Amino acid sequence: MNPIKKVTIWGSALFLSAIALSACSNDSNEESVTNTDGVTAKVQLELHYTNVPLMDSLVIDCLGADTIHLVKSPEETSLELDLFPHDHWIFQAKIYANGSLMQKGEVETQLEAGTTTDVHLKMRPLAGFIYLKIPLGFGNPTHIAYGQMELESDDSLYTYLMEMEDGEGIFRTDLLPLEKSYRLKITLYNIQDKNIYQVDDSLYLSSDAPVPSLELKSLRGRAKIALEAADNTNLEIWLNLPASRRAPQTNDVVISEFLSAPLKTDSSQYEFIEIYNGSIDTLTLEGCTIGTGSAGNKAWDILKSEIAPREVLVFGDTSANTPDVFRNTSTWGDLTNTKNTIVFQCNGTILDSLFYSNTQDSTTVIPNNSNPSKNPLSSQLNIQRWESRQLGESWYLDKPTPGFLDNHP
Repeated sequence: MNPIKKVTIWGSALFLSAIALSACSNDSNEESVTNTDGVTAKVQLELHYTNVPLMDSLVIDCLGADTIHLVKSPEETSLELDLFPHDHWIFQAKIYANGSLMQKGEVETQLEAGTTTDVHLKMRPLAGFIYLKIPLGFGNPTHIAYGQMELESDDSLYTYLMEMEDGEGIFRTDLLPLEKSYRLKITLYNIQDKNIYQVDDSLYLSSDAPVPSLELKSLRGRAKIALEAADNTNLEIWLNLPASRRAPQTNDVVISEFLSAPLKTDSSQYEFIEIYNGSIDTLTLEGCTIGTGSAGNKAWDILKSEIAPREVLVFGDTSANTPDVFRNTSTWGDLTNTKNTIVFQCNGTILDSLFYSNTQDSTTVIPNNSNPSKNPLSSQLNIQRWESRQLGESWYLDKPTPGFLDNHP
């Protein structure tokens, strides 16, 4: 999704304070200084820009009595500056994404001693690009080897090859002109050079939607590419592909997170187990259970009928703290705070299991929080290491995030 992003450089996002200090800079223009008694001048600057993927940096230049150049990460949340009052302060902002200048804006204002000035700076997109992830599924079961994306406008043809990264295929373009229609053609091939999947449609890049967010949830079923653009503009491309809804098999579903020792005095804490569908199919859960014990003998029926590809499903305990959306089992049993085995099985076959302990004595034990009363943490799988999930080093302890898959520690 690419909403218009408003960053307030004063409060919770970025903080910019312009303060009149007579000794701020030796390079200041003395004639422009309107205050010498230490009275402050403040500016509240708001940046309005389109949030796009692959954002690299936010660059702010303050030009006036001083010249200040700032390069910040878009995730940074605080910044404090001292500035002279001045008749002509120019604030310039630039957004870099995908390695290039994507948006810029400029505003000029006067800063007077003893006053607070609100400044609104609207960023203008300069170009666009396309960024698309292709889910290949755990182990790439369809054996996709490479892919190609073609973009054709009325006067240009662009060709891009697919990159393979962390079990996904990724297409990313260079900068593209805005206010143009493009024919989009994506073709995926297996190792025998056979055309496996193909998308053929069109899209429009505009200043309102310079970087449409394309997401292909699955290569099977009635897959949807959603172009979610600025100003709540939504375009959808439907693909008619062979339907696939099946029962889980080994290495389709993994246990991705669990919390066995919630803080009893915290009403937001509860025991839970989370599983993740790493396949490219919708998996039916009829006859599946989640539970504990070396053979899953303490098993609880799963009430949810299916799990979509690349989605997580959370099973929470029966306490009042558990949100209704996570009450997905027929009953619940204590996970135990110290050590236990969690088992996911379907129709009597164990598809995934793990043994956790808060006294880890080998790399084969999944780490569990050893001091929940002070800092309750959940055990989370680094999903990029799903194939070595039986090793404790593939797991880490962090603040619980049920329902949200974290790809790295």
